[in-house]
Amino acid sequence: MSDKPAPAGRGPLPQKFPHEPERYRKAAELIVAMRRGEIELQGAEGFPEDAAPRNRDEAQIINDIVIELLGRAVLGWKFYIGAMIQQAPLRTAIYDIWESPAVLPPECSQHRWIEPELACRTLRDFAPREKPYSYQEIVEGMEVLPVFEIIGPRFRFDSAAHMRKIVNGYRINPRFDGLADGNASGGYVVGKAVKDWQEFDFLKMRVTMDAGDERLVDTVGGHPLVDPFMSMFPLVNLMRSREGLKAGNLVATHSYSGFIPVPADEKVVSTFSYFEPIEAVFAST
Repeated sequence: MSDKPAPAGRGPLPQKFPHEPERYRKAAELIVAMRRGEIELQGAEGFPEDAAPRNRDEAQIINDIVIELLGRAVLGWKFYIGAMIQQAPLRTAIYDIWESPAVLPPECSQHRWIEPELACRTLRDFAPREKPYSYQEIVEGMEVLPVFEIIGPRFRFDSAAHMRKIVNGYRINPRFDGLADGNASGGYVVGKAVKDWQEFDFLKMRVTMDAGDERLVDTVGGHPLVDPFMSMFPLVNLMRSREGLKAGNLVATHSYSGFIPVPADEKVVSTFSYFEPIEAVFAST
């Protein structure tokens, strides 16, 4: 018998920063104040140093505190899957949902940023439990629907190009302000759901988006996970270890195009193979 110790496994990554609840709460309080229109922070500057999240885990903690402080009903969850080692997907609450055709208030997106997506909606509760939910349970408990995500960061940016420049700069100088701020989401416009979606070929699905007479998106496939449902299995089982999911929750993750600015008072229409079109207008007043 070998005297060598058994492999211990990778184990948790070492913590680079101390746990600082006061930092997280200050950031959450600032986000809530921005949501309520009490203060304005510039995206280029972000949080003050004593409130800025220093990694994705801290951004997640801040998102969770915002739910508590804001006190609004959670209508669903937006997930961001970065496929980073030993990091769970980031989950942020969805507070605002509009039915298509929708007229959107000006305050939901400072520069009228919108992107077409497919999302799922729960047909049943997925309550917290010890036993993992099976793939079949999740398939049978979800319907699929076309949506617009409204990109509405609480931080202020001059334009879409300005926001992209700031976000792209994170690769050189990592910042997590936008992830803490609900991953910049301002809500969702939802279309008609389909329950019998299991044989749809999402790899060949065509997605278009037009604003008035201008075509802004025209792609076949294009989802980063190929099949948008693929993320539902790990996400439901992530949530079973927390508060679970309730019937009627919207569950959204990833886009077919990225966010695009559109004019005010212009009808935006998106079509997806297998689904009825969805429509939205950003009201100017």
